[in-house]
Amino acid sequence: MKNQRKMLKLDGGHKFLKILLFCFTLIFSKNILAVQIHDYHTEKFIAKINYEILTVNSYNKKIFFKIYKDDFPNAYVTEDNIIYISSGLLTQSPNYIALLGVLAHEIGHIEKYHVSKRKKEINNLKNIGSYTNLAAVVGSMIIQEPSILNAIVINQTAVNNLFINFSQEQEIEADFYAIETINKLKLPTDPLKEFLLILENKTGANLIDEELKKFSTHPIFKKRYEIIDNNTDDQFSNINKNYERDFNFIQAKFMAYTGSGEITKLKNDQKIYYDSIQFSKSGNLIESLKKINFLISKNKNDYFFMETKADILLSYGYNKEAIKFYRKVLQTQPDNIYAKYNIFINFTLNSNNYNFNKRLFSNNLNLLEFFPNNKNILINYYDLAKLLKYDEWIIFFEIILFNNKDSIQRLNQLNIKTKDYNLKKIIKLYT
Repeated sequence: MKNQRKMLKLDGGHKFLKILLFCFTLIFSKNILAVQIHDYHTEKFIAKINYEILTVNSYNKKIFFKIYKDDFPNAYVTEDNIIYISSGLLTQSPNYIALLGVLAHEIGHIEKYHVSKRKKEINNLKNIGSYTNLAAVVGSMIIQEPSILNAIVINQTAVNNLFINFSQEQEIEADFYAIETINKLKLPTDPLKEFLLILENKTGANLIDEELKKFSTHPIFKKRYEIIDNNTDDQFSNINKNYERDFNFIQAKFMAYTGSGEITKLKNDQKIYYDSIQFSKSGNLIESLKKINFLISKNKNDYFFMETKADILLSYGYNKEAIKFYRKVLQTQPDNIYAKYNIFINFTLNSNNYNFNKRLFSNNLNLLEFFPNNKNILINYYDLAKLLKYDEWIIFFEIILFNNKDSIQRLNQLNIKTKDYNLKKIIKLYT
């Protein structure tokens, strides 16, 4: 509980900034205050296309994803098999195939053990430069910030020859992996070239001196275009229309939420969805609800519209009405942890209904696991524990919420004392 991390929930209306008592996200040598975006619809969609990538490559290890707020289109991978995806990648990818290609590139890094190889090479550099320079190199290489790398290492020829070329080989290898994946899925590769052009314009690569480009961990854009052109099979058009439709709505949501992306490309229902969120953000609740209600009546099986309506209502303080729609969402999406979260933290506790409170306590324990340091959840659970007179749980929440000095020692003592399996499991998250 020493550090704090911010979480953003894509709410389809206002931006909700929840301060969580998570630790800093540690990306190797750098502490990053990660503003993570949670959205059920988007996470399920990414899981679908991830499954496509893994299936055609016969790769069976688990890959995890986290979305963070940054308008620059980017993705990077860590040693824990976590791919971090920027919101800019979602708003600026030409279509779902471009996003799939970028994810395949990152999965290529994972399958080829590139991150662990990078760390091994970094350990071999310790006798070359100062510790300060080394720390900067580690951060820039892993997080793919070649501008930092250029400034630190450009005059260290030994480091350049040892590491940079090796890293470019990794990037090329990952590029090949992505193209092979696209070919296996019988998808067109033009979206990848379109995305590279967007990325090239964003980075201003045409303004960078050619001599400096060779120090970047990524291959020069020209070379990457050539890799696509020279390794593409006959142009396929096996585009999944359902995936594309899904992606277009996700893109509309992220455009409205972040205020970035080419809004003019949104058409028909996607534009209505965008407008609904925009009206909500600008304070026009009536117009916002008109548009979202139209989409709900037209697309009865798309429950993310219903969740968006609940989010909009909640952002305007209509808690009871919002909870009704979250419950409808949970009827078809029982694993929607964010709908469950919003119900739990906005529900009015009933001190006179012991059985109801008991069910509420036991049915939402997975929220403590999924958001282990969320203060809203902890406070609600603390109040519930007091209503139910769960003494050991009361002690647990008091340690977490109010006693930082010797919290680990006290939690270990409580873990030894209690016979409650659920409490033991939760305690492990804090010790």
